[in-house]
Amino acid sequence: MNEDFDSIRILQEIMLELRGLAREREVSVSEIVHEALDEYLFARTGGVNLFDIIHSIENDMRRAEAGHFVTSPDPSGLAIFIKSPIRYVYRPEIRYEVRVVRSGKAFFGKLSVVLRSHDMDTLRGFSEFAALWIELERKYLPRNRAEQIIYTTDAGYFGRQIYRPEAMEQSDGQSVGDVISSYIRVFDELLMARGPLSGIFSVRSKP
Repeated sequence: MNEDFDSIRILQEIMLELRGLAREREVSVSEIVHEALDEYLFARTGGVNLFDIIHSIENDMRRAEAGHFVTSPDPSGLAIFIKSPIRYVYRPEIRYEVRVVRSGKAFFGKLSVVLRSHDMDTLRGFSEFAALWIELERKYLPRNRAEQIIYTTDAGYFGRQIYRPEAMEQSDGQSVGDVISSYIRVFDELLMARGPLSGIFSVRSKP
């Protein structure tokens, strides 16, 4: 049932943006506003702000000690794209994507790793590393959590669901974001230094 509330004042600049977005998506301004409010309110339920997760990852990856990753947040505020700070021999490119979604309290979204290269040895080496990474996670993660995680692999692609660690049941969005960014840094470091691609990638680029 719809209920009447006091009218809401919106700045003219924001209203112009809303109207432009509504025309682009061929929907009403009200639908855009309701969708935005729905996303915002949901993000603040369950004790974890989804936007804080993305902000935390962005801030952490921009620190000098992180290795100078290049970040590009999605306009929605619920995803971020991260470029690995490596120097290339065969000009491949490694990008990470973190996308948080609305779901249960323990499930937050998905991490995707994409390797773009035309070199078959590079792609094969990445696939071998991804298979080894999955094997290690399934061996060392708590069994009940390891059985929940769904992995997706393909040529030049590794995807993994993101769950909150059991030890962080009371954590906030920033803490969850810190764990995700640490995960990405470890994955990236081992991929370059210890994995099958260690002979393909050279030293990391300097600022």
